[in-house]
Amino acid sequence: MDRFTETSYTGFGQNIGNSLKGFFIGFFLIVGAIILLAWNENRSVEQATALKEMEQKIITLPDTSYQKVNDGKAVLLQGEVKPLHEVVDPEYGVKTDGLVLQRKVQMYQWKEHTQSKSEDKLGGGTETVTTYSYTKEWSEHANNSVSFKHPEGHENPPMTHRGATYSTDAQLGDFYLGKEIINHIGATEGFPGLSQMPDTVADAKNYKAYLYIGENPAKPQIGDTKITYTYAPAGIYTFAGEQAGKTLTYYTTENGKDFLFARYGKVSAKRIFKEELDANALWTWILRGIGLLLMFIGFSMMMGILATLANVIPMLGTLVGGATALVAGALTLVLGSLVIAIAWFSSRPMMSLMILAVGLVIAFVLGKTGKKNTVHRASGAPEPATAHERKTESTPPSRESEKNKEEQENLRQEGSSTPPPRRG
Repeated sequence: MDRFTETSYTGFGQNIGNSLKGFFIGFFLIVGAIILLAWNENRSVEQATALKEMEQKIITLPDTSYQKVNDGKAVLLQGEVKPLHEVVDPEYGVKTDGLVLQRKVQMYQWKEHTQSKSEDKLGGGTETVTTYSYTKEWSEHANNSVSFKHPEGHENPPMTHRGATYSTDAQLGDFYLGKEIINHIGATEGFPGLSQMPDTVADAKNYKAYLYIGENPAKPQIGDTKITYTYAPAGIYTFAGEQAGKTLTYYTTENGKDFLFARYGKVSAKRIFKEELDANALWTWILRGIGLLLMFIGFSMMMGILATLANVIPMLGTLVGGATALVAGALTLVLGSLVIAIAWFSSRPMMSLMILAVGLVIAFVLGKTGKKNTVHRASGAPEPATAHERKTESTPPSRESEKNKEEQENLRQEGSSTPPPRRG
């Protein structure tokens, strides 16, 4: 692995300028986060509503025969899918009698990794140490070495081979399934067909599990290419969509969502829609997290100028930076929750109103309690006595304690009447 280190210094004035730029960038990040959060909540509700609608209306067909009465309805079709044509990769002549064939291409190439560490200096400047490291890795995507910080000695050749997916139309009982439907099937199984092909295929060597363009796969060189295949075999599948004559198409819900699902094997409608609803919920939380993270970064950038000003004394800058991070986190939680609640109001008004009502009640109770305590202290009224104090005040002294007090008083009087000893 090659490694290069560079050290740069930015002065206090330049840091101020960068912070001002960050202020405006942060503002737009917050606006973007608000839009993303609001859109995500509406998308989530609409998707869930559409899925539940289709689940309620879908009809599980008893067999694969065509019934005209089901035209235009959401149907679940299950059965053996038979390909109508052979699937071929024309570039390498790889063939299968399955439904889908997917070619995956990886090239051995340089990849740049960047790591930076900044240290604040007395006076408001910043010293940054950046390390650029270069490793050789297999990748499906071309790494443009021209954009590397140190391209010399790390040049990547152009990636001339790319991945591709091929499929065929098929028949399922009385129903014709075009390629646009078959493509919903994932090509996830390992392809065994290379074992039956010659040792050389086009410009590649056939190692039976993969094709290789290069000298030695055990010692790959920059520019070497590895090609692997996966496929979807013919067999029993389940499709959910709208029956349109003797074929299937996308089912359109009342809110305009289009759905067509494919699963390997016989799968019930209940399971399909549970998986889709779970996936929708997962995406909702992922996008919420992204939105809140963008909002936090935005607030941090807007308040970054405070830490920059305080960085004249590095320790003070660190304290201010930590404080602004806490404030940014608090603002993110408040504003993010508010945006989500408002977004809920348009689609889930009752839930939104309940959340807002609970928040108002809590705020009212806390405010009233705080006001009462403030008025009580301002009036100068004594604090209520504790249970111990009330018990002490209400309990009369015992006879024994009175006798002890009298004896102590007599002793004090005797001591005061005794003359002091004479000195010799």
